[in-house]
Amino acid sequence: MADSSESLHMATSPSRGSRRGDLTSSPGRDLPPFEDESEGILGDNIVDEEDGDGEELIGDGMERDYRVIPELDRYEAEGLDEDEDLSELSPGARAEAEAAMRRRDREQGLGMGRIGRGLLYDSEDEDDKRPTKRQRVLAERAADGVALDGEDEEMIESIENLEDMKGHTVREWVSMAAPRLEIYHRFKNFLRTHVDEHGHNVFKERISDMCKENKESLLVNYEELASREHVLAYFLPEAPAEMLKIFDEAAKEVVLAMYPKYDRIAHEIHVRIGNLPLVEELRSLRQLHLNQLIRTSGVVTSCTGVLPQLGMVKYNCNKCNFILGPFFQSQNQEVKPGSCPECQSLGPFDINMEQTVYQNYQRITIQESPGKVAAGRLPRSKDAILLADLVDTCKPGDEIELTGIYHNNYDGSLNMANGFPVFATVILANHIARKDEGVAVAELTDEDIKAIMALSKDERIGERIFASIGPSIYGHEDIKRGLALALFGGEAKNPETEYLRNQKSRNTCILGRK
Repeated sequence: MADSSESLHMATSPSRGSRRGDLTSSPGRDLPPFEDESEGILGDNIVDEEDGDGEELIGDGMERDYRVIPELDRYEAEGLDEDEDLSELSPGARAEAEAAMRRRDREQGLGMGRIGRGLLYDSEDEDDKRPTKRQRVLAERAADGVALDGEDEEMIESIENLEDMKGHTVREWVSMAAPRLEIYHRFKNFLRTHVDEHGHNVFKERISDMCKENKESLLVNYEELASREHVLAYFLPEAPAEMLKIFDEAAKEVVLAMYPKYDRIAHEIHVRIGNLPLVEELRSLRQLHLNQLIRTSGVVTSCTGVLPQLGMVKYNCNKCNFILGPFFQSQNQEVKPGSCPECQSLGPFDINMEQTVYQNYQRITIQESPGKVAAGRLPRSKDAILLADLVDTCKPGDEIELTGIYHNNYDGSLNMANGFPVFATVILANHIARKDEGVAVAELTDEDIKAIMALSKDERIGERIFASIGPSIYGHEDIKRGLALALFGGEAKNPETEYLRNQKSRNTCILGRK
């Protein structure tokens, strides 16, 4: 009977241990029996260990676990400072002590496990906010490409590991809500905090200069962007259309933060990318460059006039005068309404001239520079589209460096000529830089000036100039002489001498008539 009583006491001991968690007894220690053994020993709370269902911690007799048991209601003596007489801390002193311990652990990197230093939430950091469960769920949904509502987009928690694209392409990744929000905040922080080697805020001065001239283009050096935000610099050439749209929105917010009423002058701010590292030749553009940011150079051979292009268009229904829209036009195709939502009419529809928004449009043609074309080959050319304030930044004859998106659009005439679907390619310009190849007089060194003076005193300078025209072509001395005289011929023009000469000619004519 003793063995059976001891085993029954052991079976009921887990329910006692669950009440405080400070049991000092071992499984072999004899415990005092219940006051009413008829209810505790054979009650329904006894769990058969062989059933495998675990313990039932909540039952009819659960209040017995909270009885006073002096043998169990005590702490272990080991580890306690019994010799020191410690007084109870006040709530303020306890908060200060806990804050000091957290600072110590953060400095020493203790208690963080696999999480790195500086990644834990600290109540003392005013800028950090503990993300809610809703924000974490929305961030995961946005990263997985699930569509979100407008209210949900404001609650998205920005992701930290932006380069982890989770199997998506760059264009798909930057189009999702969470990566888009992270790119937006990183580029805005880059514009606000980037400084040069002297500690001056770079873009604060550039934005100030841009607003003084009432412009809407903000130049961003690609090398500066890559030095601070290498992930953004990696995404930009792969998905330029999506990235530049995000950059424009972030730049507009930064500009309006400095000049709140500048949107009355420029409705949009365009980020222009300069100094792209890789320069492509026009004849080397291929399929792999499609929809990517490229940089090329050439000579402008022709350009159209500045034309208005539909940016946002609205239509009027001729039958019920209902205004349809807005419709945002793309570079590939025209967007037209199908039917009137008011009267269900299929048309015709007229453009609402008052509410339609236009933008400047110009088309130029650039050709390979003559010095870069191999002998015996024809120079290649490519069309480029200039929008907004890029129009009229170059004219025919200028040698330029063009940065833009290598874009394709369907051309029916090419399809008919070749017999199968083909696409025409065009460069959607983002930035234009003109090249000045002329040598200024200030760049001439003393040795150059001495050499020029020595050539001017050479008696055979004329013959040397004639021989330098087309030296690889044999003969044709008269043609070479004529070209040289057209380039170097002429005489000094003295206004006083010209006046006396004209007066003498006039007197001669008068005397001849007499």
